[in-house]
Amino acid sequence: MDKYALLTKISRSNLERDVKELATRWPTRHTLSKHHLAIVAHLETRFQAIGYRPTRHTYEHSGKQLQNILAQKPGGSGGAILLCAHFDSRQEDLGAPEARAPGANDNATGVAVLFEMARLLKDIPLRVPLRFALFSGEEQDLWGSTAYAAACQKRGEKLTLVFNLDEVGYPDKAKNLFLDRDEGGVPANNAASAKLVARLATLAKTVVKVPTKIDPVEASDYVPFEQLGYVVTGLYEGEYRYPHYHKSTDTPDKVDFAYVADMARLTLAFLLDYAK
Repeated sequence: MDKYALLTKISRSNLERDVKELATRWPTRHTLSKHHLAIVAHLETRFQAIGYRPTRHTYEHSGKQLQNILAQKPGGSGGAILLCAHFDSRQEDLGAPEARAPGANDNATGVAVLFEMARLLKDIPLRVPLRFALFSGEEQDLWGSTAYAAACQKRGEKLTLVFNLDEVGYPDKAKNLFLDRDEGGVPANNAASAKLVARLATLAKTVVKVPTKIDPVEASDYVPFEQLGYVVTGLYEGEYRYPHYHKSTDTPDKVDFAYVADMARLTLAFLLDYAK
């Protein structure tokens, strides 16, 4: 059987559903908004519907108890692959937690791809554990991922790698998938990240058949892990090209769902290549 046959099972309609639901069900997903716990409960329900038993990682910031959501797929021995995305959103004024911020591209797209990976890999045997993480507080200087990375380090967890999904719905003119390579921070993990990105580029060319470009790791939830020495990479089309970044106009109609599906195919190809 073709190792990558599962790529044909990626559902664009699932991706559209999750993006539209997250972007329209609440006016904002700002971490300090009154909707935070309702959104957490919704995301837990989505994991449960796929067949997982999600858990909450609670951390305190700004005088509030805030939540990340985790789900685990067992695998063989060794450290888990952490596949992560942030679920919060924001308006231009970060200090206005109730201002309308649909956050369709940033980052309902990453959440949607993560859920599609959880669904498709649910019953696929893997040689390493796969952990899914949905982080809050990314828009407030990476609160949630910083707290969780510190917790992993405190427990002595040897994560195999951290793969981050952030803003994966707005392509450049050439429809490049942007691959994130660690080029700074802790130099010891740069070479390992470069190898992962080289493998991603090969899979993109030979399996998914899409063009790619390389961007540096920056300004998203893999950074706290990189700073603690973990190996990181991810997909991130970049806010600098997106005219609706942190605006009330970041709505589902601005998302290129064919591009999101390509991002999902490359993510799945990588996970099958690396962990199966």
